[in-house]
Amino acid sequence: MSRIAQRSARVAFVHDSSMKTTFRVLLSVAVAAGITALVLWWSGLELREVGDTLARLSFATWLPAFLLHVALYVLRAWRFAILMPRAVRVRPIPMLAVTGAHTLASFVLPAKIGEATFVLYANRSCGVPPAAGVAALVVSRLLDMTVLAAGFSLACFAIHASNALPAIGWFVPLGVGLALVAFFGAWLSARSDLLARWASGAIRGVGLSRTAFGAKLATRIDGLAGSLREAGGEGRLLRAAAVSIPIWLVIFLFCAVLARALGLPASTTLAEATFGSSLAILTSLIPVSAFANFGTLELGWTLGFGILGVPRDLALATGLGLHAVQLVHIIALGLISHAVLALRK
Repeated sequence: MSRIAQRSARVAFVHDSSMKTTFRVLLSVAVAAGITALVLWWSGLELREVGDTLARLSFATWLPAFLLHVALYVLRAWRFAILMPRAVRVRPIPMLAVTGAHTLASFVLPAKIGEATFVLYANRSCGVPPAAGVAALVVSRLLDMTVLAAGFSLACFAIHASNALPAIGWFVPLGVGLALVAFFGAWLSARSDLLARWASGAIRGVGLSRTAFGAKLATRIDGLAGSLREAGGEGRLLRAAAVSIPIWLVIFLFCAVLARALGLPASTTLAEATFGSSLAILTSLIPVSAFANFGTLELGWTLGFGILGVPRDLALATGLGLHAVQLVHIIALGLISHAVLALRK
């Protein structure tokens, strides 16, 4: 094939990939708009009330939430650095920029594309091997699942102990169930290489490894299993788990501070804010590819705080307001992070 033909083929491939990504983003925006409209209809909330809710926010009440958001990025970058192999040495500023850029991409792009950006950015800006980047990302997500379930569980026990809602008798059973999920997440974080080994075994078990593609895929997954084992070795997993606890404490504090500033009752406790925001985070994981999780997060937020006695329209208004402020933070910090990466390049 001539150089001109090769170049034309590459241009056509890039154009096709760009068109597919654009279509996915537009589709996710449409899905988010549809879900948000349904939630607005269900709650009886008018968009004017969302504007009134955002108008409650002053600089003095916004600044603590923004500083908590920055602290969250610092802690996440630190955890990524901890999970890197001994041979990989990353500098704090580049890894912080990678974290901010990846967070923006994973928030606004379809899930698979957004998550993959961490591996790309970490490789280009910090010299992290792709397998090590994937391993750090997987272990981080498993630790997030573990601590989120543990925090949700503790919130259930705390609300039950406060006797604030004596008519609801399922807080303790839910807390026990979430505690079991947390224990399973902790075990899976420690043995995350088993996920890769199971996948590799399944490929070989169905005979796919006898094909060239299957053999190559199985070999790569075996290499990933080694990287996952290395990510959790030499005490790295325990140190990353120790950092994961303040990460989620910051997330719950961010939600509590901002939600109260936007109009939730001043009597809302940290346990109640943790309960409502945990349910919102879980519903935002519903695989419907909604842009920036709009609609799915608000649904969980409204359900969670509705259980705690907050009127449905007020809960949704604060949920939408918090989501909007969060999106502004992510875009601003993400653009700064992309600028830092571009300057370093």
